[in-house]
Amino acid sequence: MASPPQIHVFTKGDYSTHHLVTLPPPSPNPLAPSSLRLRTKLLGLTTNNLTYANMGFALGWWDVYPIPADAPAPYADRSTYATAAGWGYAEVLESTFPGVAAGASVFGYVHVRTGPWDVGVEEAGFARQVVVTSAHRQHLLKIYNRLSVHAPLEVLVKERGREALGWDALMQVLFGTGYNLSRFGFGWEEGARVHRMGEGAWGAEEARLEGAAVVVLNGGGKTAMGFAYAVRRARPEGQQPRVVVGVGSEASRGLLGACGFYDEVLLNGEAGRVVEVVREAAPRKVVLLDFGARPGVMAAYTEALEGAGVPLARFFVGGENRPAKAEVLMKARGERGEGCQVNANALREKGIEVGGQKYFEDFDRAWEGFVQQGAIKGTKLVWGEGMEGWERGWEAFCKDEIRGDEGRVYML
Repeated sequence: MASPPQIHVFTKGDYSTHHLVTLPPPSPNPLAPSSLRLRTKLLGLTTNNLTYANMGFALGWWDVYPIPADAPAPYADRSTYATAAGWGYAEVLESTFPGVAAGASVFGYVHVRTGPWDVGVEEAGFARQVVVTSAHRQHLLKIYNRLSVHAPLEVLVKERGREALGWDALMQVLFGTGYNLSRFGFGWEEGARVHRMGEGAWGAEEARLEGAAVVVLNGGGKTAMGFAYAVRRARPEGQQPRVVVGVGSEASRGLLGACGFYDEVLLNGEAGRVVEVVREAAPRKVVLLDFGARPGVMAAYTEALEGAGVPLARFFVGGENRPAKAEVLMKARGERGEGCQVNANALREKGIEVGGQKYFEDFDRAWEGFVQQGAIKGTKLVWGEGMEGWERGWEAFCKDEIRGDEGRVYML
């Protein structure tokens, strides 16, 4: 007899308070038309998951998988609690959608739970792509409603290996944000240049990286690594920066040096040294990107670079990650100063609009190249099992106990 399903919930405004909750056994019910009944099988866990929990009020992440009404007290109270979601694979248990057969797998923003869950879907207009149509999810950015359709997981494991699927779950989407920022946000082709927020004027000179110094804060983060790889390995030589600097903590120094994406490695507290690097490189401009650095790092590097005598452009790709109420988080964002906020969804969707089916082909090629060359050198996948393993991993992230050279993935 199957075990009752479990979900992982956290307290809104304090994701460090979290629980595994056992639900009543599901009642047998027919699957609605044009729908998929799914069961989550493989998940990646990064600080990005905690960001979804933290900022769920802003972009609707708390609404993706609502806590079931029959959840035991007090966890059925949606005003206090929300569920986690994450990137990974789910298997198709049943299907009433003609384009997806039972037994296939899908990759996307899936439910962190055991037992079955349902979504409505429709064609996305591209091969192996569907879009979730469930009414309560239509306010979400489209990136969270896209599902890619694949062969059964056991077939994928035979074809690509378990490690490759683990990397998919851990950071394919985060890599995609970095790739899209390099390919489209800093696009070198006139027809493939996308404003970093999706709308507005964004000229060739603003997007140009050739001859620039690029400084990447929180350079050991998954999205930052994807960006640094794309800048160095997925751009024509004539469109690459003069120097790429990775900035991180002492714990991440080895990872930053081993990955091979950065020309120079600096620590968070070494803002003064960045001026030396910039002056030696003699760039035409400096592009400073904050991928979620620790408090004070962006301000320190900004102050140092403003004294370097070179034009400076600032970009925000991530934010500080700490449990806090909505008003505290928004206040902190407002105090970051001037700079360009990057919209990952806009870059991806505009990239798809510009490239059509070729977008997916080019992205898959870049991602496979990243995985086949060992993904992030110096990082190993650490595998866990079940909801209990996921909860332990979540707690370790809350306590900042995860090493920078570890990637956490879980089989449910």
